[in-house]
Amino acid sequence: MFRLSPFSRILSKLFIMPIWKNGSKLCIIHFGKGESDIAKKYRTSLLGKLLSYVPKNIKLLYPFYLAGTLSLKEDFFYSKAVTRDIDKLRIAYCSDIHFGPMFSKDRAVDLIERINALSTDIVILGGDYGETTNTGIDFFKITPNFKSRYGCYATIGNHDLWGNEDEFKNLLDVMKDKGITPLINESYIIEIGSTKLVLFSNDDIKMGEPKLDKLYEAREIPNSFILFFPHSPDILPEITNKKAPVFDVALCGHTHGGQVSFFGKSVFSSSKYKDRYLSGWIEENGHRIMVSNGVGTSIMPVRIGSKPEYHLIELRTLEHS
Repeated sequence: MFRLSPFSRILSKLFIMPIWKNGSKLCIIHFGKGESDIAKKYRTSLLGKLLSYVPKNIKLLYPFYLAGTLSLKEDFFYSKAVTRDIDKLRIAYCSDIHFGPMFSKDRAVDLIERINALSTDIVILGGDYGETTNTGIDFFKITPNFKSRYGCYATIGNHDLWGNEDEFKNLLDVMKDKGITPLINESYIIEIGSTKLVLFSNDDIKMGEPKLDKLYEAREIPNSFILFFPHSPDILPEITNKKAPVFDVALCGHTHGGQVSFFGKSVFSSSKYKDRYLSGWIEENGHRIMVSNGVGTSIMPVRIGSKPEYHLIELRTLEHS
């Protein structure tokens, strides 16, 4: 269990918590904007940029220090759906990078180098690559290519849609130029032996137009293992209420583990289901779900109770359990 220093507790109570709870209202008043999404853009870029100058290597400033760290979480995924063809398949996953004022080029390059050092079979990217569409473009332009045996596949987050149509098209083009396959309401099948590994992701539920037809169709594919990776877990309830499991595993981001949370309770949740999908492994009606804390931050470059993380997940047959 984490413990804040007395100074960090005072900092959190007097400064971080009020802004975190009332950031949208403060920004709307200050900038005179009436639309919450526009206010969020300005709040993140200006307030976040100002606070990004706070040193992240001083443990006394714990919320800023924690936000600047990065941990690898390793998990074995045991399931009867894992065949011998995909036994020991290594999947790297990361989400919510939020490249921009609060996430530097050095940290972005370091992240990709860490992922490439894992020697994985597949890389899955969970969305929100920049604070806006344009900073997402910048992220992919300044970072090395991802390396993996079967390629890199990506979904789209709400921040990736903070731009016009031309900017979004440019983002997708830059991703493809870097060897990344974006999946938006689409599936992609990788044949490994006699097993069909089906990758599917939807358009963002908050800013886009998600469609799940291809996901439901994938369940009818024989000898398949379905990996579903929506940006936000808010899409899950309409799927997990089905009588039979629709996917074999889901990897999600968006929540940041609350970013600022105490004892498993977020101060402000980005999910309409509050802390139902806060962080970690969850099972709902036979559906197994992993929700990542993500790598970066939004609103402010601070974290409490939610370590930044990226993931290595190894599929295993039940005979190895």
